[in-house]
Amino acid sequence: MRSRSKLMHGAAFGALAALSSAPVAHAQQALPQITIGAAQRAPVAPPPVRESTAGEAGYAPGFTAARAKLPIYRDPPGETVTIVNTKFLRPTPLADVRKVLEYSPGVSVQQGNNARDLFLSIRGSGNRLGAAFPFGVRNIMLWEDGFPIMTADGNARTDLLDPHAYAALDVYRGPSSALFGNYAYGGAINFRSFTGAEIDGVHTGSEFGSFGYVNNYVRVGKAVKDSVLGGFDLAFFASDANSSGWARNSFSGKQAKFLGRWDVTPNDRVVVKYIANNLRAEYINRENLAVFNLNPFQQGCAIPTVWNAQLCNNLNVPANGISTPLIRQSVWQLGTHTNSLRQIAGVQFEHDFDNSATWRTQFTYDYLDYINGTWPPPILGPAGQGGPVALRGPTVGITAQTDITSHAALFGFPATHFLQFFYNNAKTTNPTFNQIANTWYSGAIGAQIGKMDSYVSNIGLRAREEIALAPGLTGVIGFSANWNRVWGVNTAYNYTANLAPRFPTQIAVDNDYWNTAPEASLTYRYSPEWQVRARYATAYSTPTFVFLTNTRNGVGQNPLKAQTNMGVDLGIDWTPSPDLTVSATGFNEWHRNEILTLSNILVSYSQNIPSSLHRGVELNADWRPFEGWRLIMAYTFNNQIFTNYWDDLGAPNTGPPFFTPLAGGASALYNRSGNRIPNVPPHTLTLRYGYDHPHGDLAGLGAYVEYIYKSDYTIDNANYTTIPSYGLVNLNAHYNHDLTNFYIKNIELYFDVQNVFNRTYVSGATSLANTLITRTPFQTPIVWPTGGLVTQQGWGILAGQPIGFSGGVKLKF
Repeated sequence: MRSRSKLMHGAAFGALAALSSAPVAHAQQALPQITIGAAQRAPVAPPPVRESTAGEAGYAPGFTAARAKLPIYRDPPGETVTIVNTKFLRPTPLADVRKVLEYSPGVSVQQGNNARDLFLSIRGSGNRLGAAFPFGVRNIMLWEDGFPIMTADGNARTDLLDPHAYAALDVYRGPSSALFGNYAYGGAINFRSFTGAEIDGVHTGSEFGSFGYVNNYVRVGKAVKDSVLGGFDLAFFASDANSSGWARNSFSGKQAKFLGRWDVTPNDRVVVKYIANNLRAEYINRENLAVFNLNPFQQGCAIPTVWNAQLCNNLNVPANGISTPLIRQSVWQLGTHTNSLRQIAGVQFEHDFDNSATWRTQFTYDYLDYINGTWPPPILGPAGQGGPVALRGPTVGITAQTDITSHAALFGFPATHFLQFFYNNAKTTNPTFNQIANTWYSGAIGAQIGKMDSYVSNIGLRAREEIALAPGLTGVIGFSANWNRVWGVNTAYNYTANLAPRFPTQIAVDNDYWNTAPEASLTYRYSPEWQVRARYATAYSTPTFVFLTNTRNGVGQNPLKAQTNMGVDLGIDWTPSPDLTVSATGFNEWHRNEILTLSNILVSYSQNIPSSLHRGVELNADWRPFEGWRLIMAYTFNNQIFTNYWDDLGAPNTGPPFFTPLAGGASALYNRSGNRIPNVPPHTLTLRYGYDHPHGDLAGLGAYVEYIYKSDYTIDNANYTTIPSYGLVNLNAHYNHDLTNFYIKNIELYFDVQNVFNRTYVSGATSLANTLITRTPFQTPIVWPTGGLVTQQGWGILAGQPIGFSGGVKLKF
């Protein structure tokens, strides 16, 4: 790891030297307009968060000269898209992308299994899938500069996402499969890197703060034009981030990224993308609600004792690394960690047939190799105890797509036509092992308890028509079709207590899914101040291999169906002046066979919900009431309920040992219709109010206060267990100063206090299964939330960061 770090630093300085010596002539090509800026007065900065096409000029929404040069997914009319420009977050310490995404309505972020692991959710889409394997982000498509950064099975990881690399984010809210295909069930996010023209030199920064947080990064970029070779836009980013963590959840992450564009001829362009990421992160000791209330940061829990049994959530593992007897261990004793190496390389060729037609072809290679601890396990653990396991092995995949975009008129109406064909696949090999007690940092492995070999592929097409039906009115229709195949073998090895030879159990899967997704929308710009959006859209997401080979009884075939989402959005955008922008969107989505992942202490498993209803309201606003003052707000109301779901709480019994199971292992069905869907907060709010001095010697001096609120929410189907609400207050002071006639162009200093009032809160949770138990053979069975009583193998909750201090310095050369 240390050698990789040295290589990364060497690459960064090498790129810096090469680009700094490049000719200083700027490229003359038109660049995409930056839509968000810092608080200014002349000229007035656009809003930091806006809806697509809101406040634009042009004949009709989506029909501007600038957008005609962009790919179809950029600033699309009719889509519910929030564009977040990171420029307004320039004086904010950014340890991860949480801060950026929380300013988009509809988005919620939960803490994952390590400090750089986040569960992203759009309209509640991702929070229902739990924290066990497969890890990361699901039901949302993730892209970086138009290249996929998720594997073909729909899994993505946030440790790739250093926010200092991005100039803006496009957040597509609601069903989006017509535009993005499989897995865009709740939406999609495109992270846009700084281009060479935007960097125009060297940007470097260092952030540091509480809990050992240090992040050093550099951006190097230049746009040049040569009369013989054509135009070049080159951008390089590298970062080295480390932290000891507020709950012994340390991490060390190093990454390098490159984005290059070569204008070979006036009609031909080549875009190259490369990402390298190396992460080592310690796992967090998850806890149940009782332990969270007593000892939220798991102090004194590194070594389990009889004295801290009620204060610590520790795990049971085989003492010999193979089978029983079991002993209690903390994640730190086990050395439970993740160590992942990710490389993504992509190339895109673009050719203009004429001024109105462009052909794009893109190819991406994705390699992910990791060592990962997980609990609950993807297979039943040692001696049926469901203990923590370690995974190894790579995932290797490719994506190929080709499309054509034409702006030829349709029956005299201005129009944009789009057709794309695509294919992707991923091959995964994951052997799983017991973890050995008392290995601490190394995380040594014991006996192999299973192996997962799987393959997934997608092939299909996407089409879209955008038509300017009248001045100010744009109609859109879209469609996608996708054939998905998932096949593989999940093998579990069962060891007896006397260490006899293992007995394998194998489950084979070969499933295919055919899905289509139509979409239609109207966007009407009544006046420069008012825009109205109406949208009907659908989406689909197929189950991954692990979901198909695990049931609540352990390894077994799980006949899951593809989940589908049909939604209606109605939105309005109001821009009465450059100082005020308000957008509101109401949505109603009907879900069929929605996949819900639950933990029953022994194993994590998934099931289809026949039907559910998601509805809500999303608001964002930017208001500058006085010169230098600015208010930014993002709010989401999310009401999600089961409309048809019978929860089977029959055998096996997973309750506390002093209860007995339902006799005979019979089914026990409970009607959950009308219950809230677990792990979806009904209300989320991000609010920021600040002042930046606009003139004179104090220009650039500013401060803001930030408030983040999340309402209480349930984490079980019976709605018995509730995570309490919380509100956090953050304070920030900063200074930004331009320098003239000096080698340094700009210097920026900032200091931030997070969680000023030191609130103890839940930053992440996973959905729990309920258990049917009886107190005696003669009493009526009762329903209990699994994990509510159990303390030795409790599961689900992570405490958020206590009060912390961080600051930074940034320089531009």
